[in-house]
Amino acid sequence: MSGSDPPDPAPRPDLRTLPLAVAAVVAALVATVASGRVMTALVTTALAACLIAAWRRHWKAGAALAVLAVVAVTAWMRADRLHDSAIAVLARDRAAVTVTGRVASDPRILAARGARPDAVLIHVTADQVSGRGLRVRQSSAVLVTASGATRGAAAHLSVGERVELAGVLAPAERSDPTAGVLRLRSPPRVVAGPRALDRGVNRIREALVASVRFNSADQRALVPSLVVGDTSAVSEEIDEAFRATALTHLMAVSGANLASTTALMWWAGSWLGLRRRPLRALSVVAVAGFVIVCRSEPSVVRAAAMGVVTLAAAGLSFDRAAGLRALCVAVMSLMLVDPWLSRSVGFWLSVCATTGILWWTTGWARAMSGWLSENLARVVVVPWAAQLATQPLITWLSGQVSTTGLIANVTAAPFVAPATALGMAAALLGAVWAPLGVIPGWLAGWCVQPILLIASAGARAPAAALSWPARPATLAVLAGLCLGLALVTPWLLSSPWRAVLTGVVVLAASVIRPPVPGWPGPWQVAICDVGQGSAALVRADRASAVLVDTGPDPGPLADCLEELGIRNVPVIVASHYHADHIGGLQAALSHGVKLLLVSPLASPAGEAARVAAQARAVGAVVRPAAPGDALTVGQARIAVAGSGDPGDPQPDDGASEESSAENDSSVIIRATSGGLTVLLPGDAEPDGQARARRTGETLQADVIVMPHHGSSRQDQLFWGRTGARVAVASAGVDNSYGHPSRAALTMASRMGMKVARTDQQGAVVLSRTGDSVTVRTRR
Repeated sequence: MSGSDPPDPAPRPDLRTLPLAVAAVVAALVATVASGRVMTALVTTALAACLIAAWRRHWKAGAALAVLAVVAVTAWMRADRLHDSAIAVLARDRAAVTVTGRVASDPRILAARGARPDAVLIHVTADQVSGRGLRVRQSSAVLVTASGATRGAAAHLSVGERVELAGVLAPAERSDPTAGVLRLRSPPRVVAGPRALDRGVNRIREALVASVRFNSADQRALVPSLVVGDTSAVSEEIDEAFRATALTHLMAVSGANLASTTALMWWAGSWLGLRRRPLRALSVVAVAGFVIVCRSEPSVVRAAAMGVVTLAAAGLSFDRAAGLRALCVAVMSLMLVDPWLSRSVGFWLSVCATTGILWWTTGWARAMSGWLSENLARVVVVPWAAQLATQPLITWLSGQVSTTGLIANVTAAPFVAPATALGMAAALLGAVWAPLGVIPGWLAGWCVQPILLIASAGARAPAAALSWPARPATLAVLAGLCLGLALVTPWLLSSPWRAVLTGVVVLAASVIRPPVPGWPGPWQVAICDVGQGSAALVRADRASAVLVDTGPDPGPLADCLEELGIRNVPVIVASHYHADHIGGLQAALSHGVKLLLVSPLASPAGEAARVAAQARAVGAVVRPAAPGDALTVGQARIAVAGSGDPGDPQPDDGASEESSAENDSSVIIRATSGGLTVLLPGDAEPDGQARARRTGETLQADVIVMPHHGSSRQDQLFWGRTGARVAVASAGVDNSYGHPSRAALTMASRMGMKVARTDQQGAVVLSRTGDSVTVRTRR
């Protein structure tokens, strides 16, 4: 091609299999939740329509209807067999049982969050269940949860071990791929070790972890995560930084992992002189090995399918024009193999990312071919295409738009492949003899160091993540913006000057946080948007405030303090010691804290000790609150209207999901600033609310922050005693607790209260002028 010739047009996408893929997904979505009557009607209608289409020779429509019927039947039969099994019946009866089976997944450790204690989740393939005088021999998937005294032993189980588990079965949701949820009552008992294949895989994964033992802690955490999806050592700080920079996909098994591993195998095979057929065989071996080493869990199978499609689009299968056809075939196959993937967010993220890469990158790369080589162009356009294609879904999950995602992914991309290849080499060599894996493991650790630095720097950017309401209308607007950007991208990239200018704009967008018109304006009380938690600021003067609770994480609280211009926090009230109320304490301790008022019930004991140690380390006084206590800081007056009784019973060993005693120990604060009064009741439940009514302290307020984030358990008399005109629910987007509940929202409405919600509207600031209360929200 001469310098003046235009680039070859991008090959036309092959969409003939798209209706088949759509039909398969629809069938799987319906079949995994529908009743037999609905499925009978659906399949009968589909088959009848298929026959009509065939008679009229509408072959495409007939094929799509046939696929719908086949996938619907197979998926429904699997779901019906699972949820009507004898194990599922015992689960619906909440029977105490003993389960015997094989560990099917690595233990997943869940840190304490709110009233939920530390826990461990394990998937087990049960083959025998005994309970209620029955002994059932049946193979079914069971989700096992362990907390308290059972957590430690459960966390050390290995995949493939045969175990005996005693606990209580609970029913699973119809849409879940498990027959029930087993809550352990005693530590698991190992009755047999892993089988040969599982032992080999465990040895390879353990060798990978051992190979990076001489690296820094962050490197030791990220290498196993990057190579085989083992996130057990990843800290919350790393996780938050990767989420803020749209690099989370690197910490999970993804198609990119498979593409890197298989590309390495192709390179090695080509270097050894292998040609097309041997290379194809080598790719099959690489895919099979990838699935085995990373565990053949649904997410890994999905990642393998998407990785194969990506390789096909990249030309390694010698069929560049068939990428979308291969994607549709992969989707259909996955719906047959595991119909529950249709309900997996990871599945949809993979499909959207792969679709964006296949649909856009070839044309975009060719638009840049006049001034940049195609390989370098793909380094830029692949992450851009993936981000545009997945951004609406990511925003639906997080309520944010990452402005640093493109830059972070482009700059991190060169380090991913060598880190993955070196990590896999370290795992394989270390499994043969541990010292062999040390050098490649150490090198892999230093390959991920730039990725860690990129994530950390990107997360600290002033506008790293911008709030975006996760509502249908706003998501539709965002999808339209992404599509519009995709349409103008070839024009922007076809000129080096426009491309450079675009890069400057993207960089500026991550550094300069756009102001929200009218935000925050005058305010006396602010309810910060800290996710599923609570943090409120009562203004003392222009740059000072009293802080009541700190939310679950330091990051959101730090953002709230900065955005509202608060540099001094002389007093902090910790209503109680659940993580969603004290987890972000560290963000406020550097703001001149002098006094920390706490609940008189120091439980959980570990959290209480940690909070006290952190406060005293900065010279703050720690003091239990008692009804009648009051203090004044500037224009802010804080009065304790209620607090837990120190004689309240201690919770059990952590096996309970929630302690009402701890919730009812919440310090209830009545705060006034600039004429505005707000009642902040922490997580007080009906007993705690009723106790506050009996103290004789006034509860009158203009605003009430809904107790326990607006749970369904409320004392109507307590709410009525406040006379509040505004109710604020501090809760996280799509939280698993269902907060705020319909009951709390209905109660507020019935009492004539205006409702504001941080999960939908972001941070809430309140002010009073005369007799009116003004409510402004961040979104």
